[in-house]
Amino acid sequence: MKRYKVSVITRTKSRTVLLRRAIESVLGQTFQDWIMVIVNDGGEKEDVNTLVAEYKAKFLDRCIIVHNDSSLGMEAASNCGLKASDSDYVVIHDDDDSWHPLFLEKCVQFLDSNHHHTIAGVITHSVRVLEKIVDNKLITEQREPFNSWLKAVSFFRMCSSNLFPPISFVYERKVLDEIGFYNEDFPVLGDWEFNLRFIRKYDIYLIPEELAFYHQRLSITNGNYSNSVVADDNKHKFYDALLRNEMLRKDLESNSIGMGYLLNISRGFGDIHSQIFPFERFIDRIKRINWLRKLAKNFLWKSPR
Repeated sequence: MKRYKVSVITRTKSRTVLLRRAIESVLGQTFQDWIMVIVNDGGEKEDVNTLVAEYKAKFLDRCIIVHNDSSLGMEAASNCGLKASDSDYVVIHDDDDSWHPLFLEKCVQFLDSNHHHTIAGVITHSVRVLEKIVDNKLITEQREPFNSWLKAVSFFRMCSSNLFPPISFVYERKVLDEIGFYNEDFPVLGDWEFNLRFIRKYDIYLIPEELAFYHQRLSITNGNYSNSVVADDNKHKFYDALLRNEMLRKDLESNSIGMGYLLNISRGFGDIHSQIFPFERFIDRIKRINWLRKLAKNFLWKSPR
């Protein structure tokens, strides 16, 4: 098997409308040294095969399809894709998300030139895209910054909640040899659990550019085209508590202060941030209005002579 610079792992199940956009997102990258692994997790095989065949000339043999006869779950699907490919770097590109054309170029450029031995991954800022599906067509309803407030990825803040979606995170494959693959026991929040294990060992650099698009369909609360973060909100809360409780018990049993304490103490800071985040988002939107920026620059923020 040829070793590519980046393995792009895409998990999908009976969502060809979304998968088409994901394929075009990858093909549209200015950086082209990648292999796309599409893991069909229990969906119709022929639908995926037919769709990928449409892009055969553009893929140039840079696509692998893995068919699971029945659904194994998101994290198991990620692991299937990782084990079916070889590369220097890895990124999870879910079938409903997308990238700016420069995403891979900017991320790979940083990782290739990185001289900090503690850094093994990189993220960019993300944009939350609210959309709906009408007659098998994707219609964007709204775009808003998802985590533009983030200035750096701190260990403590990651313990409060997940700071970024998988679509924005590229990391070194060799890290998997140390921290293991994705935890298949987690039907949701598996990316956060993985990120916690990652940041215990390594740092994550932030490129402060909105190059990743995190798509959500709030009006679809069930079925194949729903988002787990929307449709399975209660399940997210349950596994969030489960992970925090498990880690805290380990600390108590060993009579030590570790991840369990961090996860639970930092939760309070996350709750506070959730209260002030709407205000931060409002301020961010104000800053993006050009005439207001010019007004502030000319009249409000001038330094006295």
